[in-house]
Amino acid sequence: MKSPVGRPREFDPETFLNTALECFWQKGYRATSMSDLMKASGLASASIYKLYPDKRAIYLAALQQYMDEGIARGAKRDEDLSPEAALRETLEFVALLSSSPGGDKGCFTIAAASELLPGDEEIKRKVDHKFKSIINQLESILCKGQAQQCFRRDESPRVMAISIFMMLEGMRVYGKIQPDIDDLKKCNEFIVRSVLLNRNVDEEASSKRHQHG
Repeated sequence: MKSPVGRPREFDPETFLNTALECFWQKGYRATSMSDLMKASGLASASIYKLYPDKRAIYLAALQQYMDEGIARGAKRDEDLSPEAALRETLEFVALLSSSPGGDKGCFTIAAASELLPGDEEIKRKVDHKFKSIINQLESILCKGQAQQCFRRDESPRVMAISIFMMLEGMRVYGKIQPDIDDLKKCNEFIVRSVLLNRNVDEEASSKRHQHG
């Protein structure tokens, strides 16, 4: 419902950033104007400029909020799960997100990187931080799994984490054409099988290390 004429809508920073995020996500940074943001939020320019000096500041704040929420969501998801369950939950979450009705929006971090990189060092730092945070979370899961002897130990957990990360980000891009969830689940199962401990391979690698040692 629209606010009555003459009564400005109350400014809630988080609500405004969520609205701005949707605008930027739909149209891109360059194509979104301050007028678009005002129209979508129902706020006057004076209210917006009290907190944000310009469109870029709004974009950076919205991007940061999006990234922070994603990192926090991933950390919370992994807290009380076994390594294998944490990996499966992460893969399942991205598959469901990518195949959902809103999956065709893709990932806002990827959208920012695609539109503004190379050339924008501030965006590059933010994207780099977000990507490394995801990789670090995956690496932590894999390290725990190796320590508990449920994940293979003949490969570096960092290499496996980066490989899985690239698959996950690719899944978000694939989501733009609304892929079948069953196909994504089969791919996820392949990823899980590829990192689960194969005791014969692990013992052979360990034997070779001892021989060369």
